[in-house]
This record gives sequence, C-alpha cells and structure tokens, in this order.
Amino acid sequence: MARTAHAGARSPELVWNRLAHRREELFSRELAPERHAYWWARRHDGRPGRLNRWVDRLRDTTLENVPYVDPTAAADGARVLLLLAEPAADAEDGCGFVSRYANDAVSANLYRAADRAGLGHEVTLHWHLVPWWIANPTHEPRRLAGEVVRAAPRLGEFLDLLGPPPREVVLLGAPAAKAWAVLDRRGRVPWQLRNATVSRAPHPNPLVHDRLDPVSGRRNGDRLVAVLRDAAQRARGEVVPPARAAGLGRRPF
Repeated sequence: MARTAHAGARSPELVWNRLAHRREELFSRELAPERHAYWWARRHDGRPGRLNRWVDRLRDTTLENVPYVDPTAAADGARVLLLLAEPAADAEDGCGFVSRYANDAVSANLYRAADRAGLGHEVTLHWHLVPWWIANPTHEPRRLAGEVVRAAPRLGEFLDLLGPPPREVVLLGAPAAKAWAVLDRRGRVPWQLRNATVSRAPHPNPLVHDRLDPVSGRRNGDRLVAVLRDAAQRARGEVVPPARAAGLGRRPF
C-alpha cells in the first residue's frame, strides 16, 4: 500500500512493517524476495486473479501506474473494503501490491491497527477510490476531485468483478472522505456500495497517525483502531453501539 503523503523517502532495505516481517508475511522485493516472487507469479490466479487481470487492462488502456490487489486478501470474501484516496509512486516502485503486508509506514500502521481491532485479513480488501497515482509527473497537473469522477466507472468495474458487495466501507484519511463526498454529491457512488455502512477514519500515514485529534483529544491511531473494530464487528453481524457524540470542531485529517 502506497503512501499518499511523503513521510520520508522509501528505504527498501529498512523494515518498516515489522509486524508483517516478524510473521513472515512481508511483501518486499528486497527483504522477502522468495515470498514476493511466489505471490507475484500467482497474482492472476483464483478470485484475486480476475481483479488483477482487470488491473492489467486498466494499465494498458490508461497508461497509468496502478498497483495489483493483494492475492492473499479476502479469501472469505471482501466484507470490509478499506479505501485510500489514491496510491503513490511506491505502489509501482515498491512491492506492487495494495496490501497491509507492504513494506511502508502506512501499511505498517494499518496492519497494526487492524490486528488490534480484530479485523481479519481473510475478510478485508484494500483499494483506492482513484486507482492511479494522481501526482504522476509524466502527466499534466491533476486534482483529486476531477480524477475521482474520472475514476468512478473504474470503481464500478472493480466492484462488479469483486463478487458480493462489501458490507463495510472505511474511508482512510481526509482525501478519501473528500473524494467520496464528490462522488456522493454527483450521484456517482457505485450502486454496489449504496447499502454499505460507510465509516471515516484517520489516515494511517505517520504524519497523522501519531498526532492527537483536536476535537476528541484522542490519538489518531487509537481512533483508527476503534473504527476498524466497529467495522469488523458489524461485518460479523454483531450489534455495535452508536458512536459517542464528539464536540464541535473541524478535523484537519
């Protein structure tokens, strides 16, 4: 999973995702080459293969940087869809997969949060509202609002191939929430997600994750865990109490 904000240059030999590394789950060409090569060769197999063959077509028709779906994710169905606004250069230069197992700081924070929340990898899929890198310097300057509208039909295609629609959608970070609001205002939210519960969570980027929320005073990392825990429980059919009302104010993330 790529970083959407620059939290430092990518250092491929540095272990960012320690939890994945400790559990021998890391996706890294440099640090786990045999595991990466194994799953890279199988990225077109099974249910994830339908999505990744679609990614190939999307790359060919748009000439955009689009990472692949994690071939190990959502083995029991994508009941929870975690959406960032967009990937970044790391999606292409890193492991090439959108995954909690990728070796970057965003994926590391998201994996730890999901683990604390009890959100299983087997029911979760990670993706982006805009599947390509908006700030790609080989293109003219582009804005999120315009690109999310352009990408809306692609999101519908992705969901058509996914199978049963997700029950839960978690928007990670202010850019994803902004992009979703654009789709909602324009009536472009894919029909497959109209009955899903949509939650908003802080971005797992370290620049946000480790700060305090100015409204609630809680650490953003803890807020992320709480949102993921509620989504996991609802996806299992459990009753989740409504969130406690917070004070008024504007969250910058």
